[in-house]
Amino acid sequence: MTPISPPSRTDLDALLLQPVRLFIACLLADTSWRSQLTVQRALRLPTPDLDLHIEFLRAAGYLQCRAEPRELCLTPLGLKRLLEHIGALKTVAATAGALVAEVRAAFPTESPL
Repeated sequence: MTPISPPSRTDLDALLLQPVRLFIACLLADTSWRSQLTVQRALRLPTPDLDLHIEFLRAAGYLQCRAEPRELCLTPLGLKRLLEHIGALKTVAATAGALVAEVRAAFPTESPL
């Protein structure tokens, strides 16, 4: 079997492993100011839930907030960590795909479920 070289733990961002936070960062990836309502509608989340995720991202320095109307913007740090995280996720997915293909080729079985 091919040796596995998973990404280091620092490549995957613990905050962005939570899908809602990842999607918030993705929606703000152009680093423009966006209304919180626009993000909320895109994610179909109740305000309290969205506020909690926004606070985690803001506390980590990934997100800036402006009041009235409430607007959000990804910071340069947030964009950097988002891009690193997506790169690490691609590596994980590619490695997993290669392992599945290798195992299926080495141990062919009858049709799947």
